[in-house]
Amino acid sequence: MSVSPDATPGGEPGGPLLPAWAKTLQRRVRQRGIDFFILHGPGVRDLHPLGFRRFGTIGDFLAEVIFGDRSAIVTYDRGAGIGFTDRDVENEFKTVLKAYDKVGGTNLAQVQPRDPDRALQLIETYLRYQLGENHRFAAAVIIDYGETVAPAGEPGQLPAEDRSSIVTLRRWASDPLFLHRSVTFCLLSETSAALSAPLVGDARTFEIAVSIPDEPERYAYIAARGSRPETFAKVDARRVAILTAGLTRLHLESLLAEAETAGAALDQEALTREKKRLIEEASGSLLTFMTSDVDLDAVAGHEGAKALFRETARALAQGRLDVAPMGYLVCGPVGTGKSFIVRCFAKEIGIPVVELLNFRSKWQGQTEANLERVLGLLDAIGPVAVVVDEADAALGTRETHGADSGVSERVFASLAAFMGDTRRRGKVLWFLMTSRPDLVPVDLKRQGRAEEHIALFPPATVEERALVFDALRRRLRVALQPGLEPAGLLAESPDALSAADLEAILVRASRRMAAAGESALSATLLRELIRDCQPPSYPLELEYQRLIAAFECTSRRLLPPDLAALAPAAIGARLAELRGALGR
Repeated sequence: MSVSPDATPGGEPGGPLLPAWAKTLQRRVRQRGIDFFILHGPGVRDLHPLGFRRFGTIGDFLAEVIFGDRSAIVTYDRGAGIGFTDRDVENEFKTVLKAYDKVGGTNLAQVQPRDPDRALQLIETYLRYQLGENHRFAAAVIIDYGETVAPAGEPGQLPAEDRSSIVTLRRWASDPLFLHRSVTFCLLSETSAALSAPLVGDARTFEIAVSIPDEPERYAYIAARGSRPETFAKVDARRVAILTAGLTRLHLESLLAEAETAGAALDQEALTREKKRLIEEASGSLLTFMTSDVDLDAVAGHEGAKALFRETARALAQGRLDVAPMGYLVCGPVGTGKSFIVRCFAKEIGIPVVELLNFRSKWQGQTEANLERVLGLLDAIGPVAVVVDEADAALGTRETHGADSGVSERVFASLAAFMGDTRRRGKVLWFLMTSRPDLVPVDLKRQGRAEEHIALFPPATVEERALVFDALRRRLRVALQPGLEPAGLLAESPDALSAADLEAILVRASRRMAAAGESALSATLLRELIRDCQPPSYPLELEYQRLIAAFECTSRRLLPPDLAALAPAAIGARLAELRGALGR
């Protein structure tokens, strides 16, 4: 099978299919008025279609497909230096340099510098000379690894060489000679956050995100590449294209080549496993897939919360993305099982569930670069659920007053814009987990972002504690001696034990039983451990967490009876008292 380029909208006659980003670039180049383009995103380092069963780097794609009619294609990166796609053009360049050498007493025609400052000057000298000599001259300049040429950072703290390069690039973006003639500059980088902010923010530069291939593009690659029939004996090519959402063509090439080398058919389970591994690697280990052997049936209590989660699971299973919430704020005191209930939901939801890990970095611009990479992957993987633990600390805020040079504000702005885009409803589902929902910025938990607020509370009665105890016991595989009734023993405890406390008791019981060589938990041991258990005592803090969860909750049926009976104003008044007592 192969792609039929002639029948593909958006491509040149006889050429390959043009992805959306390339169509945008092609259109803006033809419209004139902009000559400087910043191409960024995970797709920058992928393979791209060049023609019938031909693929190459993004530089090859730009040179052959987008700018194939230009008189000259000039390439540059700090490692390879100045390059050309045509030998005659390279000779013309050296001829210009020879004239330059005669005047300046240099030897640049023989050995061109690779440092950006001088290399960009030579490229500009060549362009101006050719534009002056030939009125039909048209060129494209492709600068790869742009973060090494125009890096992010405070201008006053950058080396003089970097400042000079940034000035040169910005001048090219506004030079009338280049704007009025067919000269186009493309700066390539995996993330725009790693580039000079003044350059990216310049009104005369144009950013284009180069995305990971979508399903049709992945299928086109698989079909055009050609593989042994046995490779798709278990999973056909169309299904492989569906299952590999979030992978690049390079990832696909790795998967297919490995299967062909082993002489084995692609297997759906192995394919899913490899996909998870590759995406975690592509994210720089900032995303990790959540898996669970148990579903929501393993969660004791929290019946209202489970019912709300299952509504979403059913909607997604039916393809009703339009009725799914944009996100959930899952709150409640420590020890109420927030992480566990979301992990169990991952088993039922039917879409990948990933946890967003700490993406912050001490290095200049790296935090924003990490976030940009992650958000690009989430768009490519979708539909996907994203879990953010300790969301109050992880997501930043709009108001830091420059405390961290504006990093938190920029992170917050990027996340808020991404989370609030309703085109992603049902495609990227957020779970923000925290015991302090009051510290999560209002803009992230309003309608249209984390719009469903689910509050979890500790078991309020002995009967509820017994149910939680039994669920935990079964999950931890702790057997009971015949006739043992945990409810009666739990009633003896003076403390309102949380799920975390009950789990701690069972873990201690397992340890004691293993040391004594016992296979079942006795009433004597359980009574001893219950009496010995002394939960950390932070009464005001725990009351505050309980009340603030009730205050934030968007469904009254999730509230325990004592809190459901209180008016919001009464809860707010008590919260104000607790803030004073806790010094907040």
